[in-house]
Amino acid sequence: MNRVLILPAVIAGLSLIAVSCAADDTDSGDLTPPEVIRVEGWSDGAATASEESAVADTAESALSISEHSAINGDMASDYMVPWTIVTDFVVGDLPALPTGSTGYVYRSDSTVSEDIAVRLATALGVDPTPQTRPEGYEVEWAFGPDDGTAPSVTIDAFSQHYWWYSPDWSEGEAMDELYSCTETVDAEGNVTVDCPEPEPPVGVPSAEEAEAAARKLISAAGFDVDGLTYEVNADEWYASVYASRQLVDGLSATGENWSFGFGAEGALQWAGGSFVAPEQVGPYPLIGIDEALERLRENYLGSGGSVGEEVSIAVAEQVEEPAADSALAMEADDSVSGMMIDEEWEEPAEITVTLVDVAADLWWATDVDDNSWLLPAYRFIGDDGGWYTVPAVTDEYLIEMPVYVQDEEPQPEPAPAPLPDVSEPDDGGVASVGLDQMMESVIVVLENQVEELDDMTLQFLEEVTDALYTEDEFADLAAAFGLTVRAVQRDGEFLMVTEDYLLTRVNVVVESGVVTAVDSIG
Repeated sequence: MNRVLILPAVIAGLSLIAVSCAADDTDSGDLTPPEVIRVEGWSDGAATASEESAVADTAESALSISEHSAINGDMASDYMVPWTIVTDFVVGDLPALPTGSTGYVYRSDSTVSEDIAVRLATALGVDPTPQTRPEGYEVEWAFGPDDGTAPSVTIDAFSQHYWWYSPDWSEGEAMDELYSCTETVDAEGNVTVDCPEPEPPVGVPSAEEAEAAARKLISAAGFDVDGLTYEVNADEWYASVYASRQLVDGLSATGENWSFGFGAEGALQWAGGSFVAPEQVGPYPLIGIDEALERLRENYLGSGGSVGEEVSIAVAEQVEEPAADSALAMEADDSVSGMMIDEEWEEPAEITVTLVDVAADLWWATDVDDNSWLLPAYRFIGDDGGWYTVPAVTDEYLIEMPVYVQDEEPQPEPAPAPLPDVSEPDDGGVASVGLDQMMESVIVVLENQVEELDDMTLQFLEEVTDALYTEDEFADLAAAFGLTVRAVQRDGEFLMVTEDYLLTRVNVVVESGVVTAVDSIG
């Protein structure tokens, strides 16, 4: 029996849709008639809005911990091993099912006009002459150089057209040089390392000044600043602004969103987001409680629960004393066993979850044509504190397509490569370390910081455990999630860094040009 290990803190932390009482949304304006959505059969990952950043909502998490943690205490601290396996779901005293029936779609064939792209680049002070990037970058528009010699703006070619701004890198390099450490060795061979104390930059804008600057940039880019919700954080080191437009009444899911970071003298140090609004589709007919319960039990399209001989959902059992949680969802198969399971692993107990509450949600799905969908969904809350989500659209509008694997002609096995001479330099150990070191480092970060990280950061941390990236690739991936990257250790040498604390910055360890670990967020 396959077992998917999911910690409740992850279910809460990675959810990007804050759910509350949602009214019927069928009269929210002109809708495209309902379309049949064909998705590929689910295999190794649940395509839920809780686990995919469909709308880049970095503000709040769904059905917030503060609303439902009372069921079993503070989920961020009260859960740890031993594990329990959900073997069945039963319905408790549930309120009426949500009635929101509108879906949202980002079309894969959508484009950003040159006029809009040029206006954005101009507003951000970037040379508005379009540039080309390598085809593999999946970029629709690029402005400025890609080597950091001047500011740049990039708009990707995917359905939501995320964009990000990068300043001239010379300022950061000058700062690194200013605060670089010096090392002296006396006659007896004693080493003294002297590192100057970083000082707060001059002219960091206040919260009010940062919001005003953000509004000015959005307006200069040709977009409406009214109706946006602004969240501002400012201290002596840095000021950041996150502006978003609510996508659905009653839910804090956002479509249009903007992120800005300001440093010394109000200089723009980071910006990014998505200005694309999804198309509204519906109203869709919705399933009832019996169908929803069956979908949970069958793990329908990767729903948040499953029973029987197929797949079971394991959640952490509450303990009396607080303890850090792993906060990573993973499938307990041979490929990952040993990374998270220690010698004290105990056989999990089987439990039945009673569903005690339900709220509206949106279900993320990518169809066979690469359109990105947000579909009406039900998020059930169990008496164990876990969240269990299923799409609410009826079967005739949500079709699972079979996945065909083409048989390949057998190929002769290649001759084994000669073993390298042990005296020859290797790749710095990066390949041997592999993903284990990255996975372990992310677990530690989540154990220490999960309560202060937003949904986009949590999803990013989940993303980087899938593969190793070069430093540039890692920075590009982080930029797509509204984050910056700073190396704090390179090839075994610790680097001098400033003491400012930014929740939009990922501190990493680099070995031989490859990011092998996440040190912290901040």
